[in-house]
Amino acid sequence: MPSQRHARTSFNAGRTHSFSPRSLACLRVNIMLMQQQTTTRHTSTGRLANQRHRARQIPYVLIVSLLAISLLPSIATAASFDCHNPTTRFEKTVCADPKLSAQDVVMTYRYEADLQLLSDQGKTFLRAGQQQWLKVVKILCLDSGKNANPASCMRRQYADRIDDLNNAVISLGPFVFSRVDNYTSIGKQEVTGRPLEQHTSLPRIDRPMSAQAVQWNAAIVRSAASARANWCFGDAQTPGDHSTRFKIRSATPDLINVEMLHTEQCAAGAPSQTMSNVSYLLKPALHRLRTEDLFKPGSGWETFLSNRASRVLNPDTFFADGINEGVRDPAAWSFTKAGLLISFNPGVADAIASGILEVTVPWTDLDRFFVPGAPIPRL
Repeated sequence: MPSQRHARTSFNAGRTHSFSPRSLACLRVNIMLMQQQTTTRHTSTGRLANQRHRARQIPYVLIVSLLAISLLPSIATAASFDCHNPTTRFEKTVCADPKLSAQDVVMTYRYEADLQLLSDQGKTFLRAGQQQWLKVVKILCLDSGKNANPASCMRRQYADRIDDLNNAVISLGPFVFSRVDNYTSIGKQEVTGRPLEQHTSLPRIDRPMSAQAVQWNAAIVRSAASARANWCFGDAQTPGDHSTRFKIRSATPDLINVEMLHTEQCAAGAPSQTMSNVSYLLKPALHRLRTEDLFKPGSGWETFLSNRASRVLNPDTFFADGINEGVRDPAAWSFTKAGLLISFNPGVADAIASGILEVTVPWTDLDRFFVPGAPIPRL
């Protein structure tokens, strides 16, 4: 992550403080973050008391922010550069845009903080993803000559990367998860010549590491490879933009449930999204979730779920078969605290234009159908 060396700051009375544009951006970010934290901590004391408290905190906020700026050179060591003498187009673009420079500061903080929380192997994966991201951003925003507003392109890429880094270390249940990112730019849009973008993100168990954790990490990679084979209707030769993002819905000693949201735009077609769940039982032996792992065979759970989904969605009769099949597919099941969330991809329960549809069935409504010891979240 690009960063830079900042102007020296003095706190002696009567001295002039010299700040680079990047330092001022950092100052604004720190003030904003600390004011938000102050507001959050004191909402219960009333608006007037909160305002007075923030007013008293401003000198402290400024001092801490300035200290953070002065320490930045030692914090941001991944790929530092000096905005007083930028040499590459990437450096010049970041330095010339205050918002982009502020985003770079935030990303640097987040990246370095994440590294401190990961195992050595987790650090390796995070660094590899960051290096890939830097290379692809240059291709997408700078090198092709097809982008009329490189700074705007980079701001979007920075925003996406910051969002990813905010989910780079996830503590859920008995596990700490890290992430594996694969960034590529393969092919160009046929009409405009714009470079295409592909990004796949996957979770991995960072700790505690065990034989089951190793197996689960490998299984997630295999599932992603299998899903990749279906991109652009299974035609590997069709160029397209692809993004696969994950959300860990549940993690217990018995089950890990991950939602995978895939967005693609193939050739000159319209963008589309599909949802798929990757759920593995960890005990007694690792295996992909089956219907009999959750529901008692012959208990009538299929009819119950079909009727509930139909009542909520009120679909045209044309989609009845799609709903009946959808509720039976464990890849459509997300394990949430509120209940079993069933996702129907576009065209399954309604017209494609309706997008992904969801129905949540409370766990208490399903109690009578569960097998003993069903791996559902326990509140």
